[in-house]
Amino acid sequence: MHVALCSLLVVLAVPAATAQSSWSSLQARGIKLPKRWGVGVSYYNQTQPYEIDTLSIGLPGWDPSLAYGLPVDNDTTSMHATFDYWLAPYLNVMAMAGEIDGETAVQTSGLPLPLPIGDLTVDYGGFMYGAGLTLAGGWDKVFAALTAQYTNTDLDLADSSVDAWVLTPKVGLTFDALSVWVGAMYQNAEERHRGTYTIPPLGTVPFDVTLHEKEPWNYLLGVSVGLGEHWVLIGEGGFGDRDAYLVHLEYRW
Repeated sequence: MHVALCSLLVVLAVPAATAQSSWSSLQARGIKLPKRWGVGVSYYNQTQPYEIDTLSIGLPGWDPSLAYGLPVDNDTTSMHATFDYWLAPYLNVMAMAGEIDGETAVQTSGLPLPLPIGDLTVDYGGFMYGAGLTLAGGWDKVFAALTAQYTNTDLDLADSSVDAWVLTPKVGLTFDALSVWVGAMYQNAEERHRGTYTIPPLGTVPFDVTLHEKEPWNYLLGVSVGLGEHWVLIGEGGFGDRDAYLVHLEYRW
């Protein structure tokens, strides 16, 4: 993916409460709250177009302005663990860590060059980690939530990096063990890769490219199902310029 992970986002419906309301006093009033601790595992995939900020290629006479407007595609998959805790009935904090695999392909066939240089494709993987928080509230069966997250990666390519800020507003309905929602994801990511690739008959040529998502927003649809007293299964799909899906299974206590 760029990493976005996100996406990587879990939101549970909770009733509205003031900062002065304690967890136990709300429960004593018969208000149903989620279990405060949670640990889970997530599988996430997203595909989206990128735009190039800068692209330098070690070719004589290379003009960096030629890179603007080149088609760029990104595909990212992550498998990560999450840990979260409700500090208050309206505030959840979370941490996550796991593995990420991605591919970014810059299509150079449209460049006005006397010699075709082939597409620039970067495959990468590594360790992803991040943290975030959720503000949530609701009334009766209606809830709203806003999640903010930051993720970073340690990639297996020494001269590559991916980091992202993600903001996810959602509104939905809850029916006992079932919740459904609609929302959107804002993703502000930066990806940079430096290395070499082979251009016949020129041989090995250095490159340096920085990119960001073409469209930061996409739409979300999601559902969560309680599986008994402690288990929750969540599915979420993203639509628009960024297509994504998330499957998350968690245990709460």
